[in-house]
Amino acid sequence: MTDDRRFGIVGVFASSEPMVTTAHRLRAIGLEAVDAYTPYPVEELGEAIPPTSAWVLPRIMAGGALVGACFGYFIQYWDEWINYPINVGGRPHNSWPAFTVGAFEITLLFTVAAGFFGLWFACRLPRLYDPKLDAPAFDRASTDRFVLRVEAGDRGVAPETIRKIFEDCGAEQIVEVSA
Repeated sequence: MTDDRRFGIVGVFASSEPMVTTAHRLRAIGLEAVDAYTPYPVEELGEAIPPTSAWVLPRIMAGGALVGACFGYFIQYWDEWINYPINVGGRPHNSWPAFTVGAFEITLLFTVAAGFFGLWFACRLPRLYDPKLDAPAFDRASTDRFVLRVEAGDRGVAPETIRKIFEDCGAEQIVEVSA
């Protein structure tokens, strides 16, 4: 395996306890690119491997709401005052109370669309193929094994250090995969 290619190290565990211990130790040395694959949810992993993109989706949706509110108000303002200014009943052209309902509807539309596409972005979808999942260790990750995958190039940590942590925590199998 060449050094110029990024690669990951995969550790396979028989139970969740050594996997959680390993995740805590990897987090303690500063690694952030750690993924866990388990046959059932393991609650302790939430603090060992915090989500890296938890802040992305709310901000994308807030941005979509802001753009939607501005666009919803502007389209009505443009239609009433710039494009087709007809004064009906002496009402003002820039009547914000009348524009509120339409702007709110457009705001909701943009927020939901931003949330939908933002979720795809936050989950890194569509990801039809991930070469890091080519390791034979992933075959049993959904049935009876617990798998930790670490990006070896993360924060300049040597792959030997990661391999040593896996060995110390009792990994059954340690596999290097190319990216």
